[in-house]
Amino acid sequence: MSKHMTRKATRHVNQNEGLIFEKSSPGKAAWKLPPLDVPDVDTSKLLGSFERKTLGNMPEVSEIEIIRHFTRLSTWNYAIDLGMYPLGSCTMKYNPRVNEVVSRLDGIANGHPYQPEKISQGALRIIKTLSDCLLEITGMDAITLQPAAGAHGEFTGLLMVRAHHESKGTARKKILIPDSAHGTNPATAAMVGYAVENLKSNSKGMVEIAALQSQMNEDVAALMLTNPNTLGIFEQEIHKVADILHAKGGLLYMDGANMNALVGKVRPGELGVDVMHLNLHKTFSTPHGG
Repeated sequence: MSKHMTRKATRHVNQNEGLIFEKSSPGKAAWKLPPLDVPDVDTSKLLGSFERKTLGNMPEVSEIEIIRHFTRLSTWNYAIDLGMYPLGSCTMKYNPRVNEVVSRLDGIANGHPYQPEKISQGALRIIKTLSDCLLEITGMDAITLQPAAGAHGEFTGLLMVRAHHESKGTARKKILIPDSAHGTNPATAAMVGYAVENLKSNSKGMVEIAALQSQMNEDVAALMLTNPNTLGIFEQEIHKVADILHAKGGLLYMDGANMNALVGKVRPGELGVDVMHLNLHKTFSTPHGG
């Protein structure tokens, strides 16, 4: 009886590679400086007690061996060219290569926050145009592009919520967070100094209106709502949610991690949302972060 053996085709070549110590041989060196026209330095005098007497158990290899070793190891890496990243809402993210090229243009990548405004007009125009576009898309009144990540955006938003309530005489005590919310929300609320109170979903995976009415009081600063939520469901009664919060002086915060589903369909500001953040790398394909 014969067997027919087949090998499944793969999309990627993973090259075998041993430990770099296995390539090591005494006396090999990966670099050698040419003769210099400066005097030698006595490192013991320069560094004193900080001078290392030995490098310890370090591999001794040639330059080409180092290059080949780490190049082969790089073939083991999983990359966006090979498949999706299963990271919750981050699976929506796709950063076209052209966007990466644009972000590296001299006027953008090498801009410095302290350089004179007269030579920063191009960058400032980009910032102004982006701000105007995002305000139009979201239906909000004002924007800051300063937060450097989604969690940073949440933190900034809740600091604004706190400042709003403090301006009215009290910071309030707690934040309501549905069990369908983005996972970073509770940590952000705690970092800003709020107690976190869970709000259960109904059988359809949306905010339970009766539960919200029961839990909403003058101690609640805001509700952090992810919309569509982590279950992938749009909060169909978001207007009611906003009305319940506003009736007792609370604010509606919207986590924009899933904004992809809303762009061009609805504007959160018109749904009663008071504060929100966007992940530009998820919804607008910018390089990751910001």
